[in-house]
Amino acid sequence: MKRLPLCLVCLLCLGSGQVVWAEPAVVIGSFSSLENATALQNIAADQRLIIRVREVRIVQTRREGQLLHRVVLLALESADTKALQQTAQRNGYEGAWLTDVEADVGSTAVLDYSGVDPFPAAERARQQQRDADPRKVAPVTQEPAKPLLPLYRNAEQAAQPGERTWWVSGWLPKGETSLTFRLKGFASTADLPATDFSRSYVGSRREDGAVDLRSMLQHEVGNWSFELAHTALVQYGKGLFLGQMGGEQIVVSDDLRLMNLTEGLNEGSRHRSLHRLDRLNARWRSDRWAVTVGRQAVSWGSGIVFQPLDPFNPFAPTAVDRDYKAGDDLILVERLFDNGHDAQLLHVFRRDAQDLVSGEVASTAAKWHGYAGSVEFELIAAQHFDTEFFGVSGRIPVGPAVLRSDIAMRRGIGQSQQNEDWGVLGIVNIDVAFPWRDGTVYAFAEYFHNDFGLTELPSPLTSVPLDLQAGLARGEFFNLMRDYVAVGGSFEWHPLLTQQLTVITNLHDSSSLLQMQFAYDVGQNQNMQLGWIGSTGGTGDEFAPISVGALPTGQPITQGGGDRVYLRWAGYF
Repeated sequence: MKRLPLCLVCLLCLGSGQVVWAEPAVVIGSFSSLENATALQNIAADQRLIIRVREVRIVQTRREGQLLHRVVLLALESADTKALQQTAQRNGYEGAWLTDVEADVGSTAVLDYSGVDPFPAAERARQQQRDADPRKVAPVTQEPAKPLLPLYRNAEQAAQPGERTWWVSGWLPKGETSLTFRLKGFASTADLPATDFSRSYVGSRREDGAVDLRSMLQHEVGNWSFELAHTALVQYGKGLFLGQMGGEQIVVSDDLRLMNLTEGLNEGSRHRSLHRLDRLNARWRSDRWAVTVGRQAVSWGSGIVFQPLDPFNPFAPTAVDRDYKAGDDLILVERLFDNGHDAQLLHVFRRDAQDLVSGEVASTAAKWHGYAGSVEFELIAAQHFDTEFFGVSGRIPVGPAVLRSDIAMRRGIGQSQQNEDWGVLGIVNIDVAFPWRDGTVYAFAEYFHNDFGLTELPSPLTSVPLDLQAGLARGEFFNLMRDYVAVGGSFEWHPLLTQQLTVITNLHDSSSLLQMQFAYDVGQNQNMQLGWIGSTGGTGDEFAPISVGALPTGQPITQGGGDRVYLRWAGYF
């Protein structure tokens, strides 16, 4: 999700179809609590002798179905908005960013960007504020928000509803230090088909689970910020030795990363405990530049279910735990331009199988993000695992919806076979949010194509092409075939209860993967999700049990299929 182009001066007011004229403004805070927003509004109003503004206003907006109260500054003249943003950043509101608000002074109309992220890349590091203290801007990770499923549309849920931030002074000699925690529990159970290859090891049912505590420390001093995220993790279950943990998205191996920041504590046949650092970076930023060095997460592209332009640890289509994307060891340079365009230069360090830091397994990429009229676009060129990678992405508003497309061209995937053939991966998607029966409905549809996939599954499935193998092994692909359609959405039954449904269909064999989930905010700082993952299809279809061999008696041996139920609880403090 990216910023709504500022040249769009009219928005459709949700529910009425009324055209709302907008003017540029500077956002200095965003709160779920109106009381805290009002407190910041009063503080900013008292600073008018320092920051000259025409008005300090509170504007309501909805993001992910949650009502937020944004504190915005309106410049004396619209043409001075950019200068006002820079003045605000120099006077205690470093995370100030630009948006459009309704021009009618005093209006509190609810604007919904339908999933479009209004933050430019070089300004997102402190784009959100915490409810804990309206006078302080809580730092968040620079991971850009993206539309992801099954529940969260943020790749990095750094600011959870009601999450507390502990601000500590005196720990370090200068600056401000914030400390936040997330405690999570996850459990799942799955039925195994009678012919499943793992049934002889784990029985007819597989139970898995995990408990982890994530501690996140950030320190800011001047133009510098430092981030550390530590995870203490315990995993248990029958699927552990198979490398299958029932829908969790937890990277626990640093074997191929530049820095080995994972240490095992205890391991058995059905349990494992460890601790690791998933973030360890330093960042310098100015009004125009930002440089990040260390372990950090990066996401590119605008896929909802599939991510052809994001080869950096993308989430699996059915991953349940999407709070924090796995980080890479990298150097990232960002540049913001006066016209709203921005550029990124990225290098990801990796080690090869011989434990040597090698350019053949590294990634070097450049991205230009900009606007052409109402179209937002990205251009990408990369050398990824010693193969060429080019990409283009475009987004355009279509009434209240947003239409997107990502196209990637890659010269092979794996290195060993020296494949010189180019392949195309791409998505086209559209999504929209609208009010219905006192709730918010979000709906999407996405088509995905992968030239490196199969057009027909062999039976038994004993081998796949080398390019596809490499993509699957690196976690860049999650499906075997070429063409898929994903549809789904969510409905807010109650401000505390949301239901979501996703259906992914293989267009070659018509088999489907279904995921349904209920999410309930059990407390101000707690969220619980109950979900089910199932499949449809006949024998030999991708989402049905796939034949991978046969017993001497001729009975097939299969993998996949079956139903899975999971329960996830997370608390933030």
